[in-house]
Amino acid sequence: MIKKTFLYSILTIALCHGLFAQDKAQMATYQSELQQLFVEVYTAPTDNQRYLASESAVKLFTEALATENSIRWQWDFGNRVSVLTAPDRKFRIFSWPVVNDAGEYECFGLVQALNERTKEYDVFVLNDRSEDIVNRQEEVLAPDRWYGAVYQELIVTNHEGRTFYTLLGWNGVDNLTERKVIEPICFKSGGSQPQFGQNLFRKEPNIRRVVLEYTNTAMVTLRYEEQYVRQVERVRAKRKSSFSLSSLFAPSRRRGRGRGRGRSSRPVATAARTSAAQQERVRTAPSQKITDKKMKMIIFDQVSAQVPGMEGLYQYYVPSGAEMAYVFVNGKWELRDNAQGRATDKRLNKDFDNPIEKEPPAYQMKQEQ
Repeated sequence: MIKKTFLYSILTIALCHGLFAQDKAQMATYQSELQQLFVEVYTAPTDNQRYLASESAVKLFTEALATENSIRWQWDFGNRVSVLTAPDRKFRIFSWPVVNDAGEYECFGLVQALNERTKEYDVFVLNDRSEDIVNRQEEVLAPDRWYGAVYQELIVTNHEGRTFYTLLGWNGVDNLTERKVIEPICFKSGGSQPQFGQNLFRKEPNIRRVVLEYTNTAMVTLRYEEQYVRQVERVRAKRKSSFSLSSLFAPSRRRGRGRGRGRSSRPVATAARTSAAQQERVRTAPSQKITDKKMKMIIFDQVSAQVPGMEGLYQYYVPSGAEMAYVFVNGKWELRDNAQGRATDKRLNKDFDNPIEKEPPAYQMKQEQ
């Protein structure tokens, strides 16, 4: 009996191992075929060829992601495709750009998300409609009406047992401008359909996502990291008063008329009464306590029109010189306008004049001449 149980266990392990190996071989085949398609997406000489390759990649991805345990497969396309997976494996998002001969970008992507009811993963194809969305910072969007971006970072935050996901993305747009976006993503209760945009921005009730658009010759920072934010706290500090009570009742040096007595003490008494509030204000005058606190934040360059009158014409928007930050506090992203970006070199952390080094987007596509 013991021998039979032992043999059955070995057989079960062998079968499981065989199935896993079979899955790995199948996923490796998908990986290889997709890599070839993405070479065409980036290097094909015509618009039709590039878009056809991208659409073929979407179809092949959809098939591959329907494979059991595909959520565990480690996709690797270098900088050609962004693949971001939530640490809890709630979802995975793929995104990449296609650029046409006119230098205009269109983003493609898919979301593989866990269905809480079926305990299986569903796949949603993302349809870039960024040029048709007027209220781009305010609308909540579905996969078929997506504010296209190549996502470079997935931020996971928690508050009171809830998990929040926020994406940082980039879009090359066209020959005039680029965009960067802070995009919260959530899922309908009990289901798997992704919802882009969420009311997670404190004191900004109409904002569902943050969009930075600027001239494509500018370098704009958007990243999530541990940096410094300056906190200014108003405190009431006790101060020593130079006021002496004896001076209130000292005889006046000015002499009155008639009997040669000093002037009446009434003005002195009045001074005593009216100066009490002033004394208190002097002793408890507010002062500022300034501290630099290191914390995790979304740090970015504020962008604005280069010259007055160009508001809304984003090809004239450049970094203003101010660094802004969103800090996650009690379930919301809270805007701070006093972020202090430093270089990552520890040797420079004490020198507040060294800003964060700016880097170009990892997925920016350059057309071959």
